Amino acid sequence: MRIKKLELIGFKSFKDKTVIQFDAGITGIVGPNGCGKSNIVDALMWVMGDQSAKDLRASQMTDVIFGGSEGYAPLGLCEVSLTLENDGGPFPAKYLKHSEIMVTRRLHRNGEGEYFVNKEAARLKDVQEIFMDTGAGSKGFSIIAQGMIGKIITSKPEDRRMLIEEAAGITKFKARKKESQRKLISTDQNLVRLQDIIGELKRQIDSLQRQAQRAERYRNIKNQIEDLELWSSSLQFVGLKHIADEAQKIFDESQATEIGSEANLAQMQSQLETLKLTILEQEKAVENKQTEFYNFQNSVQKKEMEIQELRFGLEQAKRNEQMTGNILNEQKARHELLSRDLNQLTEQAAELKEESESLTTESAEQSEAFASSQARYSNIDSELTVKRREQIALGQSESSLDARVQSFTTQKEELESKLADEEINLSELREKHHDFEGRRKKVSNSLDAERQMQLDLSNDAEAFEANKKALTEALQTKQVEVQEFKDHLNETASRLYGLENLAANFEGFEEGVKQVMLWSKAKTAQMHADGTVSEFFKPVSEVIEVPAEFEIAMEAALGSKLQMLLSQKSEQAIEAVDYLKEQNTGRSSFYSNDGLYAKPLQGSPTSEAGVHGLLKDIVRSNEKYSGKVAEILDGVVVVDSIRTALKLRPNYGGWTFVTQDGDTLSADGVLTGGSKDSAESGVLKRRREIKELSDKKNEWAGKLALATASLKKIEAQLANVLTDFEGAQKRRLEQEIKVAELRKDLERSENEFAQAASAVERQEREVRRINESLETMNQKIDELNERLEETRTNKVELEISVDALTAEYNSMKDNFETTQAHVMDLQIRAATKTQEYQGVNRQLEMVTKQVNDLDLQLSRMNEEAEGYSFQMSEGQYSLEQAKIDFEKMLADVETKRLEMTSFKNQFEIETAHIRELESQVNSSTRERNERLAKMNDAQLKLEQAKMKEQYLIDQVREKYMLILEEVAPKYMDRPDYPATAEADLKELREKLAKIGEVNLSAINEYSETQERYAFLTQQHADLTEAKEQLRKVIDRINKICSKRFKETFDLVNERFQKVFPVLFGGGEAKLELVEDTEKSEMGIEIIAKPPGKKMQNVTLMSGGEKALTAVALVFSIFLVKPSPYCLLDEVDAPLDDANVFRFNDLVKEMAKRSQIIVVTHNKHTMEVAEKLYGVTMQERGVSTMVSVSLADIQ
Repeated sequence: MRIKKLELIGFKSFKDKTVIQFDAGITGIVGPNGCGKSNIVDALMWVMGDQSAKDLRASQMTDVIFGGSEGYAPLGLCEVSLTLENDGGPFPAKYLKHSEIMVTRRLHRNGEGEYFVNKEAARLKDVQEIFMDTGAGSKGFSIIAQGMIGKIITSKPEDRRMLIEEAAGITKFKARKKESQRKLISTDQNLVRLQDIIGELKRQIDSLQRQAQRAERYRNIKNQIEDLELWSSSLQFVGLKHIADEAQKIFDESQATEIGSEANLAQMQSQLETLKLTILEQEKAVENKQTEFYNFQNSVQKKEMEIQELRFGLEQAKRNEQMTGNILNEQKARHELLSRDLNQLTEQAAELKEESESLTTESAEQSEAFASSQARYSNIDSELTVKRREQIALGQSESSLDARVQSFTTQKEELESKLADEEINLSELREKHHDFEGRRKKVSNSLDAERQMQLDLSNDAEAFEANKKALTEALQTKQVEVQEFKDHLNETASRLYGLENLAANFEGFEEGVKQVMLWSKAKTAQMHADGTVSEFFKPVSEVIEVPAEFEIAMEAALGSKLQMLLSQKSEQAIEAVDYLKEQNTGRSSFYSNDGLYAKPLQGSPTSEAGVHGLLKDIVRSNEKYSGKVAEILDGVVVVDSIRTALKLRPNYGGWTFVTQDGDTLSADGVLTGGSKDSAESGVLKRRREIKELSDKKNEWAGKLALATASLKKIEAQLANVLTDFEGAQKRRLEQEIKVAELRKDLERSENEFAQAASAVERQEREVRRINESLETMNQKIDELNERLEETRTNKVELEISVDALTAEYNSMKDNFETTQAHVMDLQIRAATKTQEYQGVNRQLEMVTKQVNDLDLQLSRMNEEAEGYSFQMSEGQYSLEQAKIDFEKMLADVETKRLEMTSFKNQFEIETAHIRELESQVNSSTRERNERLAKMNDAQLKLEQAKMKEQYLIDQVREKYMLILEEVAPKYMDRPDYPATAEADLKELREKLAKIGEVNLSAINEYSETQERYAFLTQQHADLTEAKEQLRKVIDRINKICSKRFKETFDLVNERFQKVFPVLFGGGEAKLELVEDTEKSEMGIEIIAKPPGKKMQNVTLMSGGEKALTAVALVFSIFLVKPSPYCLLDEVDAPLDDANVFRFNDLVKEMAKRSQIIVVTHNKHTMEVAEKLYGVTMQERGVSTMVSVSLADIQ
């Protein structure tokens, strides 16, 4: 058996669910102080059944529940589950068929706890038995909690014995021994009680035997009296039974209906709860479908935007291709023109060269003849030639610059046209961007408003829910209050009915008084029917009202006079006496208004000390009889004690003195006294109780009426609040859907806004690029215009110079016209041709360069056109694919919209079904409440009838020990109740009185007592035998425990003597048994001798030596009986490095036999661990776990 897993939820600082996996070998738990390492040890001890809050470092058990921290509220419960794996070693026999056991302990904030084994409810005893005698329990030697090492040394010798007992495996035996000892004590107590009962029964048997013989003679007469009285009671009982049966029938019918309706109501409520659970799931499904639909719709809109972008890109590529094509065509046309010009110039250059060479040769020949020409003429001619050459060159440069300006101007116009188009597109995109921004803001504002409305609706719903909860609690409280008032009213009414019934039958009065009152009552009723007179007689007890504290005094003072009948006239009293004589039904005393006597009184003692007052002044009476009552009570004074009465009597002759306790001193000197009950009549008390109960009944009835009205008002308010709450819930749900839709709209608007912003940014970049190209083009055109203007200026200046030289030349022309004409002509023609040739040659070079540049430009533009064509092809393909995807998505949008609508419709149907079912439940509840009210009324009538029945039953049972229900039927088959029954009863009673008092149940009691005596005697013998068996069991357990303890002690002592020198690097130590003066068991003393010291008791050693000695003892026990696992909580804390290394060596040795869990701060101990768990507090007050497998790292 080994620990596989530990799960903590809400235990101490582990707020969240934490799962710790434990492998075989050594597992280390590390972390800074206060992070919750030791809470893991506490959790293990707690789940194993530890019942000591002190052992768990708590003041009370509920302190182990997470108590809250900054940002987290306290939890209501905690739970720890420990999973134990069956690894083939020792395992509880009860669970051998299981591969693992999961022990769970749960504690609620109210103190209620639960235990589970394999997720089935269990007892604490079941959990403790799993770990008993394994050494692995919460109190075993395998768990060395923080501070326990010190306790081992400082504890008493008898407390150290528990470690050896756990290792010896006698814990279960000791538990059974304690249980047997408890049974033995209980058996001894039972034997003592039995002996007392048997002795008492023996005395009863002797007495009952004598009483049984006398009872036989008494029984015959008693049976006859019993028969007549039972006959009368049976007739009354049957009448009441009929009333009760009718009420019971109504109640049963209602109850039968209630059972069916209650089951139906429960079924509807269960169905309603199921539907509500279903509707919650459907509501979630609707939300999911809506989310899915809106996400898909958003994807469609994205795809639509993608198509728009592709279209825009395609159109842009088309425009670029078209513009490039136009430019290309223009450049091609220009190329053709330049090519033709080039050909023409080539041919012209060849012709001019040939003509120039011919004229030059001819001119040279003629110039030899012109050598005699003047120097100035030559100079002018030369200069004029140069100027004219320059003039030709300037003309050619002007033509070239003008052509380039025209070319750049054309390109500029094309760029300006393109810029206008792009700016229009940019304006459109900005307008769309602005529209999208407005729409986004509008949707955002709408969402904010709807969210606020959602918050308001949520607050309304919460307010309605709080109101509903408050009204429900008020309703429950009021229902309890109404039921309490009903119970009080029923109880008071029942008591009042019983007392009124006794009063109506004049119970407690003498037979003669009772018969006169019944005769007077019947006669008065007849006279009332005739409309003549009122009642004849009233007992004194019924016309007076006496304070409760003076009731006993009144009863003592009047005695039998309380039953004296007051009459209006003496003739009525005489008539009543004649009736009693005729009927032979007893005697009665009468007092009329005629005034029959007067008392001579001496003085008035009211002013004397100890006198409470005259009794007639204390008593209140009916105004009609107040005079007679005063006469009857005349001469009676109430004093504080009989001693006061004796003191006053000599001075106040004729007075009767009475105390509140009922002691009396009559006018003739007779002293009567004793206990309070000796003069008890009870009629005054009964009359007072009837009045008090009547007042209480009215009071409870008033309270019940007010509470019932309040209950109905609360029910009406609760019904209204429930309606409002349902409406608020529905509105809140609709608002949540609306907010979700707006949230999707906002997300869609934001996407559109972002896409439009991106398109605007791209278009702005394109416009900037064209503007930059235009700016570059303008700069080039300006430069060329400047150069062209400069060329033209130079040309004008040169023309002026040429004109001046030409004029000078013409002025000299007359001197050598003849000679010069031909030469000059030749020279001019040769020069002209040469200049023309050179100009044409320069034009040829320029045109050739332009053709070459144009070829390069045409090549580049062809590549651009091909790129635009490829871009258009790719864009067209992407556009077609996007359109296909878009069409598919449009079809899917409709499908998903239909799915969402279907879910919504189903949700609405289920919601309507719930509302209909709730209406049915409410209707059934109202019907049930009405039926319960009807049942309560029927039950009240039934209880009243039952109470009257019970009164008769109690009378019969008290008198005859018979059950009236069983004896009544046999009297119903008899003829009419005989008229002589009362006379017969009187005669039989006189005969019975002559026999005297007897114990009628003596015969049965005698037989039953003999049987009980025999049974208890046998029980005494059985208990004596059981006591002897328990003693034998305890003796056997003592022998087993002593033997096992001694064997284990010797083995542990032997191991201890070996382990101690290993840990200390020498020295010696041993264990000794010492006697315990208080207990019969022996304790264990530790004697140790560290290296270089004398043998001494461990209490005299240093702290480190004590810790190391305790570790040696624990490891010695562990080596004798290895536990499945061992948990060491900072055991190495007091050890130095050298001792830690020795400690770690022993831990590694133990790990070969058992699973080891070490809580430590020591880095050397961490090094021997195969797996480390780090406990941290990333959040204040909340522990978390981090695990590292050191074997994987190595």
